[in-house]
Amino acid sequence: MESRERSNRQLRRALCYSNGDKRHVASPSVIVIGGGFAGLAAARALHDASFQVVLLESRDRIGGRVHTDYSFGFPVDLGASWLHGVCKENPLAPLIGRLGLPLYRTSGDNSVLYDHDLESYALFDMEGNQVPQDLVQKVGEAFETILKETDNVRQEQSEDMSMLRAISIVLERRPDLRLEGLAHKVLQWYLCRMEGWFAADADTISVKSWDKEELLPGGHGLMVRGYRPVINTLAKGLDIRLSHRVTKIARHYNGVKVTVEDGRTFIADAAIIAVPLGVLKSNSIKFEPRLPEWKEAAISDLGGSWHVT
Repeated sequence: MESRERSNRQLRRALCYSNGDKRHVASPSVIVIGGGFAGLAAARALHDASFQVVLLESRDRIGGRVHTDYSFGFPVDLGASWLHGVCKENPLAPLIGRLGLPLYRTSGDNSVLYDHDLESYALFDMEGNQVPQDLVQKVGEAFETILKETDNVRQEQSEDMSMLRAISIVLERRPDLRLEGLAHKVLQWYLCRMEGWFAADADTISVKSWDKEELLPGGHGLMVRGYRPVINTLAKGLDIRLSHRVTKIARHYNGVKVTVEDGRTFIADAAIIAVPLGVLKSNSIKFEPRLPEWKEAAISDLGGSWHVT
C-alpha cells in the first residue's frame, strides 16, 4: 500500500504543475480514461507526441470489447474479430500489415447483404435439413430488391420511419415480393443479418440513414491470430493503470482532477474520456461541473447495443 501511495504521489508530481512553473515542464499532461481501442489509440498518439500520459482502465485487462482468449491453445476473439475495409484508408490495416498478422478474407465489398461468401457455408431448417443453395441465393436477390424499393418510400416521406415499417409498406405495394414457407424464413434470416450489421432491431433502424455510411473498400478479413497483438502494440510503453475505476472528473481553470473508486486522485492538464456509451448512460462517473444539457441529452438519446464484429 505504501509503495502504491508513493507511486501515486510521484505521478501527481509529474502530472501536476502550477502556472508559474510551466517553463520548466517539457510537455503537457493528459489522463486517458478507458483502455479500449479508442483510449489506447489516443494515449499512443499523445505519448508519441511527447505528452505525459497515464491511462486509467477499470477492468483488469486492456482492450475493451477486443478480447482474445487463448484457453484452448489457440486464439479465439470473444469480441471484435474482423477487419472491415482492408485498405490503406483504414488506419488499422497498415499496422496489421507491419505486424505481419494474417487475414482470412471473408468477402468482397457488399457488406450489408453478403458480408460472407454464401457458398462457403450452408443454412439448415429447424428439422436439420439443408436449405437449397439456389433458394438462399434467390431470396437474397429478393431482399436486395426490397431494400431498393424502400428508397422510393424514403423519397415520399418527409418524416423518418423504421426500416421494418418501410419494408412492410414495400410488401403491401409489391405482393410479388412476399414470400411464404421456407423462403419467408430465409428472408427473415437476411433481415436478421442486416440487424446484426447495424447492431439494432429493424424497428429502430432509420430508413433515411441506413445506407448512408461510408464503407471502406477492400472487403473484409478475419484476424487469424486474434486482435491481442494489435492491442499489445498500441499499449507498448504506455503508463497503464488497471483496476482503476473512475468515479469523478472535476474540471478546473488550470486542469482536471480525476478520482478513482478507492479515493485516489490523478491531476493533469486535460483528460480524454473514452469509456463506453453505457458507462456514460449509467451516470457512474460524476462530472464537475455538470456536462452541458445538450450533451447529457445526446448521451440519453443515443441507443446502446452489443455489436461484436
